[in-house]
Amino acid sequence: MGRASYLGELEQMVLWAVIRLGGEGYGASILEALNERVDRRVTPGALYATLDRLEGKGMIQSRLADPEPGRGGRRKRYMDVTSEGRAALERTRSEWMRVWEGIDLVTDAESG
Repeated sequence: MGRASYLGELEQMVLWAVIRLGGEGYGASILEALNERVDRRVTPGALYATLDRLEGKGMIQSRLADPEPGRGGRRKRYMDVTSEGRAALERTRSEWMRVWEGIDLVTDAESG
């Protein structure tokens, strides 16, 4: 697996959040979804850097909505996970499942 398809921890979390939002996720809603499910503080700067990196890797795609007067004319950038992103996330999940196969943290700790 090449570096472009490797997913770091935050990249995985962001992809999960974007998938959960079903193509309607944008910066603030993705950040909210992460903060609801992850015991880790994700800053807006870290989120946007990760979104840009994932888009550069072809894992997500974005689309700009119409400008909103309530946002000073700024447009929301909605995200969706590409088929490449879904495949990379599934590969990563499968790899972790193989790594954990046969490990029982409670039993192994008691016998060690």
